[in-house]
Amino acid sequence: MAEKKETLKPQTLEEEVEEIKRRFSRLLSLCIPPKEVLEEVKRDFITAQVSILKAFKALLDYQIEVLERLAEGEGEKTKKEKKRVQKIKVE
Repeated sequence: MAEKKETLKPQTLEEEVEEIKRRFSRLLSLCIPPKEVLEEVKRDFITAQVSILKAFKALLDYQIEVLERLAEGEGEKTKKEKKRVQKIKVE
């Protein structure tokens, strides 16, 4: 009985770290989509940001145009009374 005793070799710290890395990479591979999908999602986010910024730019350009017209005095011209057409009696 005492002739053959199996001795369990304790894992070294390096082996434990490698095992943890392998397990962690397996978990990540299940959670993270492929590179192609990630790149497409990044592109979509960037185009969405560009669209939002273009909309803000259009709104700012319009507001600047309105304020410039008011500064020049054109805004007052549009508020003046319109000329009315005189009615002519037809016999």
